[in-house]
Amino acid sequence: MTYHRWIFLTVCLLLLISASSQASTPSEPSLKEILAKNLKAAGDKKSMEKIENYSFSYGPTTYYLSNKGLMKMTEGNEPIITEVILAAKNQVKRNCFNKTTELSGVQKSTYLCLARLWSGLFTLVNFEKDLELKGLRSFGPKNHYMLTARVDDLAVEFYLDSEEYTLQRLVFKGYDEEQNKYEVNHDYGPFMEINSVKIPSSWFSSQVGTRGSTVEVTNVKVNQTLGKDFFENFDVNVGDVEISQGSLKGSIIESGFRRNMLTIGTNWTEDCIQRAGFKSGDKLILQIAESEIEIDFHEAFPPRESIGPGAKFMVPNQRNENYIVYLISPEFKELAEKLEPLGTIRLKRK
Repeated sequence: MTYHRWIFLTVCLLLLISASSQASTPSEPSLKEILAKNLKAAGDKKSMEKIENYSFSYGPTTYYLSNKGLMKMTEGNEPIITEVILAAKNQVKRNCFNKTTELSGVQKSTYLCLARLWSGLFTLVNFEKDLELKGLRSFGPKNHYMLTARVDDLAVEFYLDSEEYTLQRLVFKGYDEEQNKYEVNHDYGPFMEINSVKIPSSWFSSQVGTRGSTVEVTNVKVNQTLGKDFFENFDVNVGDVEISQGSLKGSIIESGFRRNMLTIGTNWTEDCIQRAGFKSGDKLILQIAESEIEIDFHEAFPPRESIGPGAKFMVPNQRNENYIVYLISPEFKELAEKLEPLGTIRLKRK
């Protein structure tokens, strides 16, 4: 065999081996195939079609989802509902202590995206027309298919397990005028089966620059009998408020006694305080359960070194729209036992 003939045969053999190797390497699934497998991973198709609505809770927050892509979030413990958020038809409305607003920017986009995802039982079925496949990405010991979409002001990333096709990570990226860079991750935990359909049992939610928290899904209910206007009605139930100059009458939202401190959540908001004419530093008389207690009013939480046994004051709730009364003394344990949700509470200038 001549040298040139040997070279020719060697090259042909290498090309044949290469072609054989490429033919045996499975090609990546298409976007359509990935979405079909993602939907199948959620469970039986007929079982999914039977779910018209479902709900789940996280602490005092309950999320209701409709198969029409609607979401309603309620905050509070029955019969008290302090906040309602409705996400539907490219609009997000909020009612908190009877103060109604329409959300915009990344807040609005986040709720609209979650409504589409959760109403689709944590599958990407409601995003099919907006998705773009970005290939495989690795985090942890597994590979994941990365899919992206645009939801108003947000760039959204979905990561599906490359073997099971379940959603493992959700990332929101955008810009907020107050927070500047906005990036929130949801890392999903084990899936649980409800009515032959699988949804996450928990997820870890974290925003860049914060510690994050774990959301534990509880109290899952399927196909509840909801009113026809349930996903349109965003009324709250926080009791009534009566306002006059120098005095307020309202309702107890919640109360608790712990470590010799009685905490009372009221249904009074900043608007109530302003209309009553109360100002920081005022001495006020709290009338509650046949007791009259002198308290201090502060427009902001006082320095911690100034708070000690015997302190009695009212301040804005740092996590919500209402005001909270703090009574720090073991003597208020007996009073705590008399308080009930929506019980009457009064306040007047001394």
